[in-house]
Amino acid sequence: MTDEPPRTMDRRTALKTTLATATLAAAGCLSSETDAAEMRIGGPWEPGRDPLDGGSLLRRLGITEALVGVDYDANPMPELATDWDRRDANRWRFELRADVTFHDGEPFDAAAAVESLRRTAASSAFAAVPIDTIEAVDETTLDIETERPFSPLPAHLSRNEAVLLSPGALEDDGGVSEPVSTGPFVFESARAGTELRAVRNDEYYGDDPALESVRYEVVEDDQTRRMKLENDELEMARILPTEMVASLESTDGVDVYTPEIPRIRFLTFDTTSEPFDDERVRRALSYAVDRTAITESVLDGAEEPAVGPFSPAITEWANPDIDDQIYDPDRARSLLSDAGWTGGSSGDGDVRTRDGSALSVEFMTFDARSLPLIAEVIQDQLADVGFDVDVTTMEFSSMDDRASQGSFDAYLTSWGTLWYPDPDRLTEMVHSTAASLHHGYENDRVNTLLEEARELEEREERKQRYYEVQSIIVDEAPIAVLTNYTNVVATSTAVDGYEPHPTELRYGLESVELEE
Repeated sequence: MTDEPPRTMDRRTALKTTLATATLAAAGCLSSETDAAEMRIGGPWEPGRDPLDGGSLLRRLGITEALVGVDYDANPMPELATDWDRRDANRWRFELRADVTFHDGEPFDAAAAVESLRRTAASSAFAAVPIDTIEAVDETTLDIETERPFSPLPAHLSRNEAVLLSPGALEDDGGVSEPVSTGPFVFESARAGTELRAVRNDEYYGDDPALESVRYEVVEDDQTRRMKLENDELEMARILPTEMVASLESTDGVDVYTPEIPRIRFLTFDTTSEPFDDERVRRALSYAVDRTAITESVLDGAEEPAVGPFSPAITEWANPDIDDQIYDPDRARSLLSDAGWTGGSSGDGDVRTRDGSALSVEFMTFDARSLPLIAEVIQDQLADVGFDVDVTTMEFSSMDDRASQGSFDAYLTSWGTLWYPDPDRLTEMVHSTAASLHHGYENDRVNTLLEEARELEEREERKQRYYEVQSIIVDEAPIAVLTNYTNVVATSTAVDGYEPHPTELRYGLESVELEE
């Protein structure tokens, strides 16, 4: 990438002083008012200050913004860029909003956007995004050139790592002093492991938020978040367990939201070692799992069974021809017999064998609320067709290390499939060299389809390729998708205007009001 002359330390220091003065003035103003317009949100995750290091909550709270946003149909939409077009195969032009200022009072322009985006493009988070150069054309126009044709670029620029920060927030060592961006709320303060506070941006280019301030509180325990909501210590409690839904719905003064989000629970198989190097065994396992039973028992009926990676309720990128009801234990038994695994064919719980070896496998998972319980249900279901399953629960990092360093049988995890609003996420799932899952799966047709879809401009042409990839995944089962995912959010009935975002990119607090 082309380097730009560095901003001076004196200017950066001055900008920090401006920001500090502005936030202190806002805080002082608020201290003389009532707290009626403060929105208090409780969640289990600790917010970070740097968008490249745990900064997703900054975007969700409305502090940071990017060139590209995500609309309520889970498609890219203008945010700080008003429009973009593909000038040729490798070059994109983005037109920027005029008359926008950063929270520190500095003007938002193409030069500032370039400086922030170059930091993003050089990060490990964007290592797979083939950005070559980022250049300012004029004050409100910038060009981005990629190393090769790359259709998902606008979607990747909607990611939390690609939010735009004021040059004054960028340290010489590459770090971030404060998350100074352009959103409807201004970062005011944070206490590690405890809370983050933000105040209304009275200079926001969009509609003025009704809320005067926002306080996000780190509350790790589910029951404590609920109690704080019911005791009027929070207006919103996020990421509650599904087993609370029924009782919350009958609680006075509480509204409950259960939006489906683009996240799946699934098994990843080691396709390079026995027994899951045999496609028939992988498919047999998938047919033997009663996904509906899992959602109705472990997940309290609040979530939907799934087979494909995308939910048609969220995005048109989901292949509509994939049937999410494939439970067929007889077909599973037949496939196992075809693969040479005999015995256990009548549902009597006997373990199948082949050449004197038992069909014994280990499923690794981690303690993420429902995953160990789901693994135990699958363990029982697979016993009915002749599998002997041992479930091992460990820390996520330990599971990931084991899966990446050698052969394993399978691991159960969850994953966001529209982390950015484009099915290019499938490349990270099943491409033989670009996947971050540890399945060792190789299919030349899948690779070709994914690579073509990255280059093509026409949405329909891309869609047909991604549909075919999804069908192949279901047929060859390098992974076995089990369920979709529901996010449980409870709010005070005083909260008006809240609408859950389909990809969780933002809470939409600029549209929220607190009724008295």
